[in-house]
Amino acid sequence: MLSLPHQPPLYSDNDNVERVRIGRNYHVDFVQQFVKNVRSFSSQYGGNSSISYAATNIIGPFSQFPNYGDFAQTFAMRTYGPWWDKAPSRSIDYMPQNNTDVVSQDYIDIEYHEAVYPVRVSIYEVYNPGSIIRIWAEEFRGRWFLLWNGPPQIVPPKSRIFSPPLQSCDFKTKLLRLEFNHSLLDYYTEIDAVMLIGTSELIFPRDPAHNHSLTNLLISINCDLFETPCHEDIHNLTPNYKNAYLDIIHLKKTLIKHCVLFKSDVVANFHDSNLASQLRSLYYCVPPLKEGSDSMQRFLSEELSKFMKDVKHSLDESKKPSRYNFSALPDEIIMRILRNLDLKSLCRMSRVNKHFNNLAQDHLLYTSLNLKPYWHVIKKKALYYLAPRCKYLRRLDLSWCETFFFPEIDNFLVTCGSLLTHLRLNCCLWINNNAMLKISRICKNLKELGLRNCDSISEKGFSYLENLEFLEHLDLYRTHINTQTLCKILRRNIRMRHLRIGGTDKSLNVDEVAMELKNFCPDLESIDLWKTHTLTSQGIDALADCKNLREVDFGWCGSTTGHGDSFRRLFSSCQHLEKVFLTSVRGLTERDLRALTLCKNLKQLDLLGTLSLTAEICHAIFMNCPKLEMIDLSFCDNIADCSIQQWQQIYTHIAIKRVHCEW
Repeated sequence: MLSLPHQPPLYSDNDNVERVRIGRNYHVDFVQQFVKNVRSFSSQYGGNSSISYAATNIIGPFSQFPNYGDFAQTFAMRTYGPWWDKAPSRSIDYMPQNNTDVVSQDYIDIEYHEAVYPVRVSIYEVYNPGSIIRIWAEEFRGRWFLLWNGPPQIVPPKSRIFSPPLQSCDFKTKLLRLEFNHSLLDYYTEIDAVMLIGTSELIFPRDPAHNHSLTNLLISINCDLFETPCHEDIHNLTPNYKNAYLDIIHLKKTLIKHCVLFKSDVVANFHDSNLASQLRSLYYCVPPLKEGSDSMQRFLSEELSKFMKDVKHSLDESKKPSRYNFSALPDEIIMRILRNLDLKSLCRMSRVNKHFNNLAQDHLLYTSLNLKPYWHVIKKKALYYLAPRCKYLRRLDLSWCETFFFPEIDNFLVTCGSLLTHLRLNCCLWINNNAMLKISRICKNLKELGLRNCDSISEKGFSYLENLEFLEHLDLYRTHINTQTLCKILRRNIRMRHLRIGGTDKSLNVDEVAMELKNFCPDLESIDLWKTHTLTSQGIDALADCKNLREVDFGWCGSTTGHGDSFRRLFSSCQHLEKVFLTSVRGLTERDLRALTLCKNLKQLDLLGTLSLTAEICHAIFMNCPKLEMIDLSFCDNIADCSIQQWQQIYTHIAIKRVHCEW
């Protein structure tokens, strides 16, 4: 185990508790602990039965830190940079105005042994740091509190302990959620461990200047201990891991001087009430009427001109006042404005007066509903509030909303689900066989259905999808669907364009699925077979007949050796291919790889771990694929570093990825 100077026992294999007295009769336990369990996550690079790059690798103390590099013993997710958002299978938000400035692309829920008042969350990043954008804490009633949020960062390529400044939290927690945005990453990020430091009792700084925030106190202590801050890592309280936690050591030694103990069994973080509660839970808070009115007036003054361009009854620009009287505007203009507002703003709008309340309830404003950004507060009360407005609902995204029970969503679907064409339920643990039955009976017009990570659905539940016949986009990543059921679904849904079955059970026979796609789904555009393991030349030959294919992900499907002429047939037949992932596909020959030069529309290519790849073949790909934007040549042993460097200088329009093995 690494020994660092001036460190407390935070680097031991066991969780640590240190009791500190505060006054004559009281004491505070400082508890530092590593992750006990992973409760949920949105994606992982590793497979279900693999220990490499799996989410469970985040459990326990770090194993690689402070080394920097690619380590299979860490937790990694499936995406980085802008590439997945450019792919043909990309997901487009139903209601993008609901999103914050920084969209969460992935998450992981981590559980600890003991509930504490959080003082610090330290994330051990060992490869491509900077994608963490939010940290949440759950209290005992299942409500979530935002401890920290910030933008994705571009930081130096070295390992770090990332400890952002936390908001004051007046309840104990042992469950955290980390959210990620990978858009600025040059390659996959990897996390070794996450430490939670907290106290057994609630303590506040004595000095009012710190505004009851321990984080502010620790920042002040750091300023006294260290002369200059780290300008490369401005969101991090521990940019120099060798000096990490010295501020907490100092706080423990001077606790009586700096802090007071708050003894109370009442935590007033949240309050239950009727309409105010459901609205506050959905939209963080509900402003008073005057604030809502003032907010709308400011909006009109600054943004109205953008909407007026398309309005027939435009105002006379020469007589336009500097601030508009909103009540004097025609309803047509108001409705055009409302169509561009997020749910939070619509809620505030409805509280201005009765007329605006009626307008804000117009059913045409709720044809698309994206509730994923509000996952932390969406409960049955929010659904009851929204249901009367969703008479014409077509698109619904409930991804990451885990707090439901089936009867609650059942009632909502009965009221609002009959016209749905798009439904995303990704990472919803409450989706079970009963829910699938209800969806299949009510939502008969579905074109898109997202069920990724819904592992409570059994074969019986998936069999209900055989009743649907208009599906075009089906996401079954990390589910337990079997071959026979999936084939029956594909036979009924001949319009299928995008199918994601990566990370499904090893028992799924991918070749049989490919045959069904060939016979019944001629319009297929993308297929994700990530780590399905059972793909052979027979399945590749079948997919070659899906001539509209634009994207194939065969990553880690190489359980066989030799593919005959199947890859050449696929690449020559499917002339629309834009993305081809052949990550660690075993048995690829030079003949297979040369066939890639036939893909004139190729934009993204992953050849990680391809042992037969040569510099000559790479050059041929560069010359014959003029639209290429990204290629991953990591762990390609026959490609020299000097060749990579030369190509990066010549082909500046191509992002050439290269990673060396560190383990």
